[in-house]
Amino acid sequence: MADENEGRRIAAADIHDLLRDRICLLEYRPGAILRENEIAAEFSVSRTPVREALQRLSIEGLVEVRNGIGTFVTTLDPAQLREVFELRIEMAQLFGRMRRRDVTSEDVAVLETLLQRSQGLIDIFDLHEHWQINHVLHFAISDIVSNRTFLEMWHNLYFKAARAWYDISRDIWVDAVRLLQLEITDLLTASRENDVDAIGYIKRNYIKFCWKRIAAAGQAQTAPP
Repeated sequence: MADENEGRRIAAADIHDLLRDRICLLEYRPGAILRENEIAAEFSVSRTPVREALQRLSIEGLVEVRNGIGTFVTTLDPAQLREVFELRIEMAQLFGRMRRRDVTSEDVAVLETLLQRSQGLIDIFDLHEHWQINHVLHFAISDIVSNRTFLEMWHNLYFKAARAWYDISRDIWVDAVRLLQLEITDLLTASRENDVDAIGYIKRNYIKFCWKRIAAAGQAQTAPP
């Protein structure tokens, strides 16, 4: 029984991560319905691990379960989105105050690899690769902090904000890649100095830069012709 439960948890976690990535990359648009039976058929599993994955996404605020109707991808209105980014900006400044470990040579090596990978984005539009680099970067930096309560909220806000950023990335591709490369470069400098306070403020700055572009894009969409 224990082995079966362990297998079920792993399957649910994998399904959760795949569905989460699809939501963040807008493969499932806000308002889209996620049907348990279709997802179960896709992954050749029972509906139980799918239901567990959807429940976790619901807790994270990425989907809404409406009893008797279905599960829908949530929508963040402009006010909610602004609040998410404001909180992320403030939280980033707390990095140096949290319980954390020293930055290692392995951490630096991960950032160096990501910077090299980002070079391939300059001439080729690849939203999935952009997502993967940002995804690895987020967790590589987050791994320095060991306060689990802080990290739970930090990760949750990251995924809530991701959809908005990738929604406009294709329209500002060159700028998005440039920001990514500058951020990694600055983080590399701070990491080599083992300066966690600086890492937090660098994250703060680039979260703020991204928000400015998202807000500008929103204003452009609502501007009269």
